Amino acid sequence: MGAITRPGRPAEVPRIESRAPAHVLSGFATAEYRHEVTLRIYGTVEQIRAHLPASVASLEEHAPTAGQDRATERWLRVELRAQRLDWLPPALASLDRPFVIERPDELRDLVIALADRLASYARQA
Repeated sequence: MGAITRPGRPAEVPRIESRAPAHVLSGFATAEYRHEVTLRIYGTVEQIRAHLPASVASLEEHAPTAGQDRATERWLRVELRAQRLDWLPPALASLDRPFVIERPDELRDLVIALADRLASYARQA
C-alpha cells in the first residue's frame, strides 16, 4: 500500500524490509539498458566490487571450495547493463585484473582502442 497523505498530516512511510537495500541495488544492476555486458574477471569479490559496485554489476559468485576462503582470487562472472560502453574500458583497466569479455563485441573493440592509445602515449618522449 502506498503512502497516504492528508492535508496537515505527514505521509505514512511504509516499513522497509531488511533485504530492501540489497534488492534496490541489484535492481539498478539489472535494469534495462541498451547494452548487456557479460565478463569474467579473475580476482576477489572485494577487488571487483571496489570498481564495479552492486548498483552497477551483479556477480555470479560460487561458494568457495573446501579450504578456500572468500578472499581467494578466482574467476567470477560479472553481468551489467549500460546505456553507453565508453566508461567501461577505463573501469576495467583500473581493476588491474585479468578479464575476458564475453559480450558485446563492441566493448572488446573499445578496450583494444584504449590499450592502443595508452601504448602510443607511453612510447612518446
